[in-house]
Amino acid sequence: MTPRGAVTLLVGGWPVRVTGGPFDALPPGARGLCLEPRAMRAPEAEWRLDVPDFGVPEPEALRAVLTEMLAAMRARPQDAFHVGCRAGLGRTGMALACLAQMAGATEGDPVAWLRARYVAEAIETPEQEALVRGFGSGGASPLR
Repeated sequence: MTPRGAVTLLVGGWPVRVTGGPFDALPPGARGLCLEPRAMRAPEAEWRLDVPDFGVPEPEALRAVLTEMLAAMRARPQDAFHVGCRAGLGRTGMALACLAQMAGATEGDPVAWLRARYVAEAIETPEQEALVRGFGSGGASPLR
């Protein structure tokens, strides 16, 4: 099993590569955010946010875990990072798009931004799209 794709974010002035895909495709040595409660490799996650398949988390909970992840990226930008759920599309895409917004990377529509750089099928449901599009107005400040 391999990651589906990756995005590169500028965090603290440094490029940080974040792979995405199934959490069970966590690359060796990567620091991971697991969104799938039934992932076999979930115990290896540094961060966890259990989100039902095709679901959305509470925005505050997502913002809290992504804030921790961004702090780790600022402290160690050379580390490998991974975000994953079961298939690496809906929940993973949603989290990656929100992470990118918090890092100040997206311009225009964050859903389109992510789909152009990660996987065209990412962010699968209207609820996930709505969360991503409303996330940037929730007070996230760019960290770069």
